[in-house]
Amino acid sequence: MDRLETDLYRENIRIASAISRVSAYVIDTIIIALIITTFFSNAQKQKIENAQNIIKKTYNANYTKAQLSSTPDNSAILENLRITTKEALDTLLLFLAIHIGLQIVYHFILVYLYGATLGQILLRIRVVDSNNFDKPTLHVCMKRSIFKCFFGTLLYVGFIFGLFDKYYRTIHDKMSNTIVIVA
Repeated sequence: MDRLETDLYRENIRIASAISRVSAYVIDTIIIALIITTFFSNAQKQKIENAQNIIKKTYNANYTKAQLSSTPDNSAILENLRITTKEALDTLLLFLAIHIGLQIVYHFILVYLYGATLGQILLRIRVVDSNNFDKPTLHVCMKRSIFKCFFGTLLYVGFIFGLFDKYYRTIHDKMSNTIVIVA
């Protein structure tokens, strides 16, 4: 028995299951998507949709397969392709940056204030410091939310590690020294 297992047993604390953690993550993802769609105007939604369509058209267009020469006709086509693709990618990158920022703020604020996100609250699980089983500090919450966003949400690598850990700790839990328990 290691120290953490001994402390959990002594305090009669149960670790949250992998299923409840994944379910809470899905609920939180839906909430974040609803927040984004609520605050985006129709014009912004239209810009994102147009950007997606431009990128799809670029890959399906005939001139991407054509043999290009140095005629002025082809340079106009290439310039138009470059400009529209750049605008589309800029729009999608802005959307991605807003999504990442909102996700970090969402996880940081809720875990700091309540010890859990809305999904975790609904499933009656919470995040605690693995040393003293208290709500994580401000610094730990920020660190955890940033690592969760990058290793978990963007790469999904962090969640894979949780499946092989005795306490279902993901990379962001290990790096911030937290665990998720049944509330």
